[in-house]
Amino acid sequence: MKKIILLVFAMLLVLGGAQAQKKKTNKPVNNKETVDGIVKGDIQITEYLPLPAPEVGLDAPLQEVLKNRQTIRKFSEEDLPLEMLSSLLWCTYGYNRPEEQKRVVPSAVNCQEYDIYVFTREGTYLYDAEKNALGLVVLGDNRSIISQQKFFAIAPVSIVMVANYDRMGMFKDEATRDFYAATDCGYISQDIYLFCSAAHLGTVACGGIDREAIQKLLGFKNGRAMLAHPVGLK
Repeated sequence: MKKIILLVFAMLLVLGGAQAQKKKTNKPVNNKETVDGIVKGDIQITEYLPLPAPEVGLDAPLQEVLKNRQTIRKFSEEDLPLEMLSSLLWCTYGYNRPEEQKRVVPSAVNCQEYDIYVFTREGTYLYDAEKNALGLVVLGDNRSIISQQKFFAIAPVSIVMVANYDRMGMFKDEATRDFYAATDCGYISQDIYLFCSAAHLGTVACGGIDREAIQKLLGFKNGRAMLAHPVGLK
């Protein structure tokens, strides 16, 4: 009888171990989606980090948001929650009419010429509004190359707005093209300011950035890094 009991106990241990191993094997390692070299223009993307659905229902009245809008140059190093980052990026350059692929900001002749890059400790990403995801462009922390201003290396997120001139072929001279690219950049920058005001975050619009270093890192050819916004908790 004792041998039978021991045999049953041993079988239960084996079955339990198998179930535990099965659960361990089925557990997802992370929520990243590896892709096989997707190319967007000049940019190669190796994997996507899906973002949570943006929480667009901020309750702050517009008058209060405008009243509290300000420039902040001191940031906490604390990471932004992914939900907050998703909402920030949607307000920056997301689709508010996805069925028409129309964005929250206007652009000249609807050319939608901007690419939005997100610099974090983990890597540099291209925001994909259609996928609601971040496409990895460069692995590693490259925040400090954006500018010599030290707060870029401290803020957990920096948004760099790059005008992609390949989408602006309808403008026949550079002066007209640059005028509209600058105008459209202003719309995006203001949206970042307003979201940060509503979400109690700090930000500053910076034109004093190392455009050559940014272009070399990201690898785009026909374009220009126009502005950068470090964003973080105050």
